[in-house]
Amino acid sequence: MLYILTALKCEASVLNGIPGELITTGVGARARDIIGELDLKPYDKVLNVGICAGKNKGKGYLINQVISQETGRRYYPDILFESGIEEMPLTTSPGIVHEVDEGMLIDMEASFICEIVFKILRPSDLTFYKVVSDSGTDFMSAGEVSEMLRQHLPEIRKIARLMLENNEAASYEFLPEDLAEKMRLTWYMRNELKDIEHYCVVSGRQEELMRLLGKMEEEGRLPAADKKAGREILNEIYSYLR
Repeated sequence: MLYILTALKCEASVLNGIPGELITTGVGARARDIIGELDLKPYDKVLNVGICAGKNKGKGYLINQVISQETGRRYYPDILFESGIEEMPLTTSPGIVHEVDEGMLIDMEASFICEIVFKILRPSDLTFYKVVSDSGTDFMSAGEVSEMLRQHLPEIRKIARLMLENNEAASYEFLPEDLAEKMRLTWYMRNELKDIEHYCVVSGRQEELMRLLGKMEEEGRLPAADKKAGREILNEIYSYLR
């Protein structure tokens, strides 16, 4: 199943007819709640289409990195298909921004989507297509947003088709199977470790993480003494990889 997510009704209104289930999530953290209610299953696919703030008004981008401005967390959708569409990183802001630097894209929900979806799906099964609607001040009306996205329908249909056709079985697992037990991780923290594992594969940093874990074992910090120590190790891994 392909789920097509939009934050706004004016975005969704032009996407009828694209194969998949179309869902309007609302903006910001509300998207997390709506997506949490979906019955996502492994090998489902999620496409988020919407507007963002940036410098090149009217241009569409595939997103290869999502950064939460609120938490500092980074997520890495893995774009395995060739589309010819330019890729850019995207920052999710907790509120409306009024100034955007060159080379930046900003929205209000992508990191919340990643937070939920990456607990279930592979990085290659989540795709973001964002179209620049403003630079922080020149906001569009709902009708203008709909008309702008309508002009991008060929690209959106192409992305949806490529996602449905792409059955490449990329592997994102390389950590020892008993590592979560050694770290004394809760189930929530195990999902965080899975996010880290996926990021390292996508960014080519597997060896760095394995060296860090080896050093922790040499220092006697692994296996962890308790869940608190496991949390500290997980936080240190986050800090190292940033």
